Amino acid sequence: MKNKKFSLYLALSIIIFTVVIIIMSLNSAYTYINTKDEIIKNMKNDSEITILSLNDNIKNMIVSYSVNEYNNLILHEINRRDIFAIIINDYNMGKIIGEKTFISGKIKISNTKIINYDINNKEQNQALENCFYSNTYNIKSSIGKELGSISIYISDKSMNKELNNIIISNIQNSIIISISLIFFLFITIRSFILKPISNIVETLGQRDKDGIPIKSISNNPLIEMNILSDSINDMIFSIKISRNILKKEQDRLEYLLELSPIAVRIARNNGQEVIFANNAYSKLLRVNKNLTIHKNPRDYYANKKNYDHILSSLEKNKTIYNELIELKIEDETIWALASYMNINFDGEKAMIGWFYDVTSEKNNENKLFEALELQTTIFDNSGYLIIRTDEEGLIQQINKEAKELLGYESEELVSKLTPSKFHLKSEVEQRTKEFSKELQIDITPGFDVFVIKSKLNLPNEYEWTYLTKEGKHIPVFLSVTALKNKNNEIYGYIGVARDISETKIMQSQAKLVSMGEMIGNIAHQWRQPLSVISTIASGIRVKSEFNILKEDELLQDMRSITEQTQYLSKTIDDFRNFIKNDTNRENIYISNLVEKTMSILKSSIVNNNIEAVLDIKEDGIINGFENQLIQALINIINNSKDAINDYIGKNDNKYIFIKTHKVKGNLVLVIKDNGGGIDKDIIDKIFDPYFTTKHKSIGTGIGLSMSYQIIVEHHNSTINVTNETYIYNKKEYTGAHFDITFLS
Repeated sequence: MKNKKFSLYLALSIIIFTVVIIIMSLNSAYTYINTKDEIIKNMKNDSEITILSLNDNIKNMIVSYSVNEYNNLILHEINRRDIFAIIINDYNMGKIIGEKTFISGKIKISNTKIINYDINNKEQNQALENCFYSNTYNIKSSIGKELGSISIYISDKSMNKELNNIIISNIQNSIIISISLIFFLFITIRSFILKPISNIVETLGQRDKDGIPIKSISNNPLIEMNILSDSINDMIFSIKISRNILKKEQDRLEYLLELSPIAVRIARNNGQEVIFANNAYSKLLRVNKNLTIHKNPRDYYANKKNYDHILSSLEKNKTIYNELIELKIEDETIWALASYMNINFDGEKAMIGWFYDVTSEKNNENKLFEALELQTTIFDNSGYLIIRTDEEGLIQQINKEAKELLGYESEELVSKLTPSKFHLKSEVEQRTKEFSKELQIDITPGFDVFVIKSKLNLPNEYEWTYLTKEGKHIPVFLSVTALKNKNNEIYGYIGVARDISETKIMQSQAKLVSMGEMIGNIAHQWRQPLSVISTIASGIRVKSEFNILKEDELLQDMRSITEQTQYLSKTIDDFRNFIKNDTNRENIYISNLVEKTMSILKSSIVNNNIEAVLDIKEDGIINGFENQLIQALINIINNSKDAINDYIGKNDNKYIFIKTHKVKGNLVLVIKDNGGGIDKDIIDKIFDPYFTTKHKSIGTGIGLSMSYQIIVEHHNSTINVTNETYIYNKKEYTGAHFDITFLS
């Protein structure tokens, strides 16, 4: 709804009238109050003067019991002054009539009639109570004896009458003064303010087609009005200059728009008629430029309602930025990013649009979507548990494998929790202590313990235990990698975990198999020392019975027994060190690794008549889990032992060769045998879990698979197997050849 317009004359008239009325009203009220206060003051003074003048006369009359005398005196005073009533309490006359007091007096019942006061008259008493002013004075004799009292009552009738006259007089004066003042102010304002303003408005109303005044405003004798006229004239002059500049700029703008690589068109009539289009716009529409002028842009939109919506938004003075639109040109689909806004073009309202052709990008978007879909599919079906976090550890993405295994939905985790939710508190605290000691820094239990090594660009692959939503413990092998931007700044982390529950079962099975073999080895290794100890003990007892035991022989026998028991103790230590669950990485010499492995397998190799040929010339250090690596080597050597026994007769030579050498700075550990090699049809499968050519009573097929996982996945090394034919001691042999490369 538009605001109502008012005439300046009317507005000023209302303001002047209101201001004058308010001022005159305040002045009248002030006069009225002062007059009233003055009247009241005079009335009170008159009453006091009257009582004082009556007091002495009435005192003598009361003493002489002259009631009629003082009543006449009261009557005279009431007639002479503006008094409503005078009442006398006469104690002396009261005693004569047997009362406490004798009450008498005069009361005015009209402006001219005065009657005797009757104490029993309710109307008179009510009139006295309603009097405007009253006062009572005690009457005393010359010796101070109380003779009575005199009360005077004054009515406000005369005061009100006088005040009414004042009000009428003030109103009359106010009206005359107000009219005169209003007329004077109006004439003055009209002559000195409104008339010049009217002339200015009239001059400004004479405008050209661009709405700019034609004439300048004439000067005015008043300084302020002259300053206003000069300011408006300066403004008109500036506008005329600006219009000329704007016209030049508009011509230049059209020229620049014509050269712009961005498609531009201007339409009028609410966007229904094109009045300007540059070359890029005609190229966008794949039509001749002349065919775009005076056309309705709506015809080119694939969805006409979209264009109607754009026009509706522009009618509400909204500006539209980078809206994707679909154009249809001769059955060809064209995609563009469009922006629209309202402008004034050649003095009329118009709409300008900018268009950037993104057809090729839109077509590539489908390819990108397919690529992202493929990436998402791989992410969700990789067989690994993948969790991505931000730099602070809040989960940003979790794949389907992780959700299914852990039992959580994305909305329960994303931007709410860290991966600490899935880990055992005791395990986190233990790793915190280990990493703090290893790295010589203080680490706080929590998310930092998972990523601290990734922050320091150190290998970060460890076994952890995941805790599912239902409280189930799942062993995983977790690798954490820092995500970095182009400035090499960390913006998040990604954890890739593999469920190693089956691997743990395989390790347990392999450990049991190895322990069985270990016990057999120990039995073989203990048989000879125990036999020696038993023989020495029997010899000592026999010599003792025949008293032929010599002290030096006894000491020699004791030394022999001690050596044998130390050997037995060492085999126990080897067994205990092997079966303990070591979760800490340490620096391991490859030569020591081979030595401990062969110590464990010594009896088994000897009992199978196999010769172990060692050639450990080169040595190196690897950071890893010693027991796991020993297990991996045991599995490989046991596989060679079984292959040799299956392939070679009892009396033929049986060999297992173990040597080291370096290739490009990396240490390579070679294990080969003369067991005839591996069938070429299965050589590519021997590292697969549970693959075996053995009868189930001999082996499960998990040994080589476990060795592969330990070496490749846990220790960032490689293992390869081939068949090799070679010469040893002038004789040709064929067997499996394992290369284990420990990357430096």
